[in-house]
Amino acid sequence: MCDLLGLRRLMPEKLVWQNRIYVARGGSYLLPVDSVIAGRKKVILSTRMQDVLTSEEWKPLIGSSLLTASWARPRALKVLLGSILFTVGIYVLVLLLATMTSVLGLAGSFLDSFVPLYFGLWIMFAVVIALYYAPSAHSASLKADLQVAAILGTENFLATLKKIESMGFDDVEKRDMKTSKIKQPSVKERIQNLESRVAALPQ
Repeated sequence: MCDLLGLRRLMPEKLVWQNRIYVARGGSYLLPVDSVIAGRKKVILSTRMQDVLTSEEWKPLIGSSLLTASWARPRALKVLLGSILFTVGIYVLVLLLATMTSVLGLAGSFLDSFVPLYFGLWIMFAVVIALYYAPSAHSASLKADLQVAAILGTENFLATLKKIESMGFDDVEKRDMKTSKIKQPSVKERIQNLESRVAALPQ
């Protein structure tokens, strides 16, 4: 699949079935049935869909997640570098004002060496920039669906998504009713996205 999509740096070695994804400090969340977590070492699929989808039905879901994962690293670098640049910029400005002017007064000698302040600013900038790029992550998922559909077939991808939607999973129905531009696209959104591609094709 990675070769088919032209991905040279992302080559997972194994496939794992899990119901929940575990995060820092013992937290976890239920893996959506239409989601595939693609990483450098493994691909994680929802246990609830084991023996439900065929290998052919899994292909477009896995392919879309592989593409999205390959695009996620540049966004993460933008968040990291952007937050560092903003923080360093503010520190340099404070340092210049403290050493070359009297604008900051007595506070200057405190601000130019108060490390927790700048650590807090770095965290704040990282969160703000991450939220700024979150909608692009949403649209990237839909874009990945379209690219994979062009390779593996739109009708096959649509049939897989419609099969998932018809099974009545609570989390699928909740996401269909309440979509968000900063979260993963709902199954309904993904279906509409692919149907728009079909409508745009010449008859």
